[in-house]
Amino acid sequence: MGATGRNRGKTELACRIVARHAGRAPIAALKVTTVAHDEGGCPRGGEGCGACAALGESWCVMRELDATSDKDTSRLLASGARASYWLRVREGDLAAGARGVLAHVPAGWVSVCESNSLARVVEPGLFLQVRAAGERAVKPSAQAVASLVDRMVVSDGESFDLDLERISLCDGAWALRRDACAVVVEVEETPSERRPEPLLASLRAQFTQVETTALPRRADGAAPLLSALAAALPLARHDWCLVTPSRGGALPAPLGNALFRHREGVEAVVVRERPGAGLPVGLFHRRLLPRVLAALDGSPSHSAERAVLGRVRELDGAPAAAPEPGG
Repeated sequence: MGATGRNRGKTELACRIVARHAGRAPIAALKVTTVAHDEGGCPRGGEGCGACAALGESWCVMRELDATSDKDTSRLLASGARASYWLRVREGDLAAGARGVLAHVPAGWVSVCESNSLARVVEPGLFLQVRAAGERAVKPSAQAVASLVDRMVVSDGESFDLDLERISLCDGAWALRRDACAVVVEVEETPSERRPEPLLASLRAQFTQVETTALPRRADGAAPLLSALAAALPLARHDWCLVTPSRGGALPAPLGNALFRHREGVEAVVVRERPGAGLPVGLFHRRLLPRVLAALDGSPSHSAERAVLGRVRELDGAPAAAPEPGG
């Protein structure tokens, strides 16, 4: 998680998230301080503690052992983190420093990381950014990663406009429950009586509205995606609707976050599937519905999908979530 400026409550938010989930999974707390090559003082301004000015190597990781001080790393440790680390890194060596600090996170752990800059070299699994109410000025490090922010959190330094019940751990990865719809579409010839519980559970962790529907087999050979959208989009009470086939397991939280992260400027974000795989997983805006219905009333075909959806952004099936062990 990052912040648009100093003293925005980022550490307080991180501590609350750690405290809520420390009993569910071992958590590593990470704090990253990026030091410019020509920087002689504290990156945060003022005299500081001198640790960054004294950084002689490209990067350095320190483990926090004291849970009683008012340092950020100490507060995170006191909140329940199993381990807490501070990475000081030269700006040009951020990628190497990221690999160095993430090497301290054991497999099966999850992490909470305080940094804007780290998102430039490690795609976050879930990225929150904290800003003050009414704030206009944004520091450059926050602007540089604005397109990756999953949720902007407004803070007065102590309280936040984010209900922490919406943050959860889903199969070892951080999930955010958004005001959006997800529809599971049964595309088999004969709908299965077995409910896809792992899929539904993962969707409930990421969407406030979850529906299921059956896709009737059309004799005219209509494109499966258009038929699925015609069945799913009318159910949506929100602008964005995830459509997914019932086959397969849970929707990974990093993939769900990536779909929303890439929706800017398009009306559909689709997971790239192998040829012949059937109905793809995708995120669609409900304003597509009139065009979908018009296409199905005509001569629907697979080639009609592109015309109906307009500009589509495609993602790989396994997007690069934060390469930290355990998510």
